[in-house]
Amino acid sequence: MRPELSILVRLQGIDLEIRKFNKEKAELPERLHALQERLSARQAELEGLKERLSDVMVRKSEVEDELELETERMKKSQQKMTSVKNNREYQALLKEIEEIKKSNKTREDEILELEEEANSLKEQIAQKSKEIEADTKETKAEERHLAKAQANLDTKIAELTRERDEVADKVQPELLAKYRFLSDHRAGVVVAAVSDAICSACNMNIPPQMYNELLRDEKILTCPSCQRLIYALKVEK
Repeated sequence: MRPELSILVRLQGIDLEIRKFNKEKAELPERLHALQERLSARQAELEGLKERLSDVMVRKSEVEDELELETERMKKSQQKMTSVKNNREYQALLKEIEEIKKSNKTREDEILELEEEANSLKEQIAQKSKEIEADTKETKAEERHLAKAQANLDTKIAELTRERDEVADKVQPELLAKYRFLSDHRAGVVVAAVSDAICSACNMNIPPQMYNELLRDEKILTCPSCQRLIYALKVEK
């Protein structure tokens, strides 16, 4: 392998490591984001439960007030029955009292239903609050883990970047520019080995004449299929 390619192979190895660590760094927040979304969803559910409980308690208070007023009205009607002067008035009061009793029974049933719903909502709120407390602890722990992992990767990337710059300084500017162009367009794989006239990067055949020239290792050649810089991989027999 020509010395220039040997340096590029080393540079490529460093760049691929940097790419790998940057990919890991980009993927790190995924679990945290999932935890944050779950926490936000549960907080929204909790707020919904609290709002429903508030509505239930308001409605319960309204029905209780209605029941109290109608009960008082019924008592007054019952008192009037002792002083009615004719059967017509008596029957009218009797009908009024029965209607109030019927309406109050409906109100009492609604109050019981509202109480049951309120108790159920309170239990759900207590359970949801426990879930949120656990989620909050897990999210904070993940935030600490993420910060530590990111710092660790940043250190590795910084070290590799310094090493990369030192190696890149040894490459001729024109060849380095070509390397960078290919790196951007070939997912970081710029230099590829050729074995038995097959490019290891794209798995395409190298023409016989070019392969013979590659074996002589007199100059840098590029794969006619993927345009990567290539070198012959010599297998010891």
